[in-house]
Amino acid sequence: MGTVKVLIYWPFTRMRGIVYFILSAITLPVYMLNLATVLSLIGISSYYSIIIGLLITVISLLASAVHLVIYEVNSMVYIPTFTSITFFGMTFRIPTISTQSRRTMISLNAGGALIPVAVSIALAYLLCINYSRLIAPIVISVTLTALMVNRVSRVVPAIGIVTPAIVPPILAAFISYMAVAFMANPYIFVTPVVAYVTGVLGTLIGADLLNLRKVINIAPVIADIGGAGTFDGIFFTGVLAVFYASLVSTL
Repeated sequence: MGTVKVLIYWPFTRMRGIVYFILSAITLPVYMLNLATVLSLIGISSYYSIIIGLLITVISLLASAVHLVIYEVNSMVYIPTFTSITFFGMTFRIPTISTQSRRTMISLNAGGALIPVAVSIALAYLLCINYSRLIAPIVISVTLTALMVNRVSRVVPAIGIVTPAIVPPILAAFISYMAVAFMANPYIFVTPVVAYVTGVLGTLIGADLLNLRKVINIAPVIADIGGAGTFDGIFFTGVLAVFYASLVSTL
């Protein structure tokens, strides 16, 4: 595919949209404060951390309606049908299978995937530049989290990729803490930052990318990575991982 297509549609409509806005209003302060915590730990002043954290959260919420189609693939769908045959006055239904070509669009949700991934890559870069000993813990944390999240995720037809909501952030927080504690203990204070990076990238790789072939095999019209916006597993896991990592670090 030569160009990136942009689709604009809200992930939730009618009553689900109202619930989405109510939940957003409740969780916005939590998202903002956790992101501000992450930013302050890499040296940004508290004032600017709160402002940047608020902007990232609000923009992510608004960008949930933006979907970037980055790839399109054709797949064959097998459709069961029946052929009726009348023989000696009796009608028999013979099962047959027909095939149909269907185009699946692979898209990236701006608010639920693109923005948190961009923030994670920027944070990982800053961590590696300022604390080179954190390179190995970050790589190991993301890898282990991705593998374990992939084990607990499932592809459900007509729904998409399903993962227990509480598992990825806990895994990201625990694995990040252990990796930093054993391999770069002097920098244990930035564990929440590593947890955010681990939660976002580990969930993206483990739940979405490693299951992408399975999603394509069920031939949906669109496979949307991060399609639930700020309540998608990618965004949600990164923010919650900060909270759990902060909690673990204080114990």
